[in-house]
Amino acid sequence: MKMGLSQEDFANHAEIARSYMSRVERGKAEPKFSVIQKLSTALGVEPKTLFEPPSEAIKPPANKPLPNVPFAKDGTCFNPSLRQAQTGEFAVGSKSDRRKFKGFYEALHYLETMKPAEWVRPTASGKGSGVVVAVDWKPLPKQYLKALKAEKS
Repeated sequence: MKMGLSQEDFANHAEIARSYMSRVERGKAEPKFSVIQKLSTALGVEPKTLFEPPSEAIKPPANKPLPNVPFAKDGTCFNPSLRQAQTGEFAVGSKSDRRKFKGFYEALHYLETMKPAEWVRPTASGKGSGVVVAVDWKPLPKQYLKALKAEKS
């Protein structure tokens, strides 16, 4: 999973020493469960996800065509069309705690860990972008089904 952080920044975010993080990455250290929990929390995933092959870790849930997504006060929601044009990534979090994800489901999973969920979307004028805050979680509107299916492939 790519978060756009340096190893040192990620280690700080996960509250793990950078040198230890390096040893774990290189297979020179076997992390205790407490470290696995810190890593999974920092990545916004379940601990078991760290042991799955990468392609399995970000697959959409089986038999769940319309996932629950966060909705803003104005009725708009986090959806597959919010991929940033320049980077091709989904941006979530406030300006001071921004995370970027390549996949919709990966970003959505991270949003589920946020209290409250915040994501970046274009402004109403189309000039620039802004951060919106979730007030509710509901099924993804069907108008995004085509874009969602593209995420699954």
